[in-house]
Amino acid sequence: MAKLMGNLRITANPGSEGVRPHFEVVFVPYAGRLNTRPVKANSYDDLVSLLMELKFGEDDATRWAGKARSQGVILINSCERTDTLLREKGLLA
Repeated sequence: MAKLMGNLRITANPGSEGVRPHFEVVFVPYAGRLNTRPVKANSYDDLVSLLMELKFGEDDATRWAGKARSQGVILINSCERTDTLLREKGLLA
């Protein structure tokens, strides 16, 4: 159960032909080569739920989700989480 440090990058994808709008969440580690995968949240509420499952408080999760919706791309820096939690949520392979 190692702790990993890195950033969370959240990108709002407005959708296009054949693709529905969604948010894409990616863990970007500070050091090392990890097999990271993007996780899709289909709505604002799904994004808030995902961030809360990643151990963010409800207020912080709502604030970050609102910024992602309005700004398009955001980075949450200095995110330290266990590798098992990141695997359970699909951010690590």
